[in-house]
Amino acid sequence: MAIDFYRLKSSYYLAIFLLVVHGGALACLCFLPWPWWTKLLLSLACLMSFVTLFCQHVLLNNPHSVIEFWQQASGNWQLRNNLGERSVLSLANDSICTRYFVLLNFVSIDKKKNKISLILLPDSLNSKDFRRLRRQLQSIS
Repeated sequence: MAIDFYRLKSSYYLAIFLLVVHGGALACLCFLPWPWWTKLLLSLACLMSFVTLFCQHVLLNNPHSVIEFWQQASGNWQLRNNLGERSVLSLANDSICTRYFVLLNFVSIDKKKNKISLILLPDSLNSKDFRRLRRQLQSIS
């Protein structure tokens, strides 16, 4: 069985999606009948969420951002982050694979509370790898 390595790259679509969602949340805050300080705190929380998610999932420059992953012959998956650390995890049942996006939820094999999620859009991988990953995931389920 050949092992398929998947190397992530920055996703323009995910960047736009995060911008629209967080921008919409900030816009909704304007119409809430709450005190100004509450709106300010929620706006700061929303901005922090945007920056954190953008750095981790779009720019992939967070030390713990997953930059490469592959399925081992045993059926487990191995993930490598920016620090070069490798972790062996299993694919959770709540992972989603569609034509437009793939959401991979990985859980620790040793039953720790370690959970890692990867959001993959068609521009997160090259088109050949994205199709191959979708085919691979559909054959698993």
